[in-house]
Amino acid sequence: MAMAGTLATASRGIPAGDDLTERIVVFATGGTIASVHDPDAGGLRPARTSAELLAALPAEGVAELQVVELANSSSTYFTPAQVFEWARVVAEVLEDPEVTGAVVTHGTDTLEESAYLFDLTIDSGKPVVFTGAMRPASDLLSDGPRNVQCACLIAASPLARELGVLVVMAEQAHAAADVTKTHPASLGAFVSPGTGPMAGISTDAGGDRIELYRRPAGREHIETSQIVTEVGYVATVLGADSHPIHAVVANGARGLVIEAFGGGEVTPYMSDGIVAARSQGVEIVVATRCSSGRPLDRYADVGEGRWLRQHGVRFAGTITGPKARVKLMLALGNGTPKCLDESFPD
Repeated sequence: MAMAGTLATASRGIPAGDDLTERIVVFATGGTIASVHDPDAGGLRPARTSAELLAALPAEGVAELQVVELANSSSTYFTPAQVFEWARVVAEVLEDPEVTGAVVTHGTDTLEESAYLFDLTIDSGKPVVFTGAMRPASDLLSDGPRNVQCACLIAASPLARELGVLVVMAEQAHAAADVTKTHPASLGAFVSPGTGPMAGISTDAGGDRIELYRRPAGREHIETSQIVTEVGYVATVLGADSHPIHAVVANGARGLVIEAFGGGEVTPYMSDGIVAARSQGVEIVVATRCSSGRPLDRYADVGEGRWLRQHGVRFAGTITGPKARVKLMLALGNGTPKCLDESFPD
């Protein structure tokens, strides 16, 4: 596959005269980390190029950095199909034996979904690290340069091998499957409820040091050459009915993720839509709207866990609804019942 974007050696972040043996490829996509105030628009817009982004890094580097500019826009513009293609580009770059790892700079609104898609599709032990910023590049105290510096440090470290895709923000590294954004503006917005971060970066007299807290119990991988994007998303709220479900199915959905109440229940008024969708072969996955934990199947009334199981609805486990949607798209892309069963086991 031809590489998208422009590849160039970074002008900063590589100490002159040093023989650095680690090579990190930085894939830039825009977002707050590349945003500056646009007086004509009256607000922030991505405008900093990838070269300008890396030029803001400290002169001392931990690896040779190269940059690929995949996009320069808000992450709200990205689509699952687009991110899927980017994951294939990154996977191809990682096959180069001279490349140690990859860093992806990304807007924070959809960062956790993109990182999880990469995690499920890239079958490599080399580090892949997502990062972004909560404060724009034009802010005097922007967190972007430090986040990129920490991401590159982790991507260059042997400690990060076989950890899966990581998200590095505020000097902490989180597993893509666990992390979620919990605040629209706080520097500590990204957390991993129920598990905590995988690693952290501390600074002492000797410089930055990676502290590995834990390793993943296992890594998931979905083998697929395509992604099925016709997957709807419906949230459950007090008194919700089945109209949104019928609309999603009428629009040609092949899958549906329902963000359920805390225990994994939906209202009984949604039941006719679920039954109709299942009768038409639509795969349905239920995720809890709680920030941690998993849907339960101990309640048996209409719309509750055991009823959902009996009607062929799958449960998302501990991942969030948006991530369950990403996983369902990939499992449907694989095209085998076995993949669906393994992705959403009973």
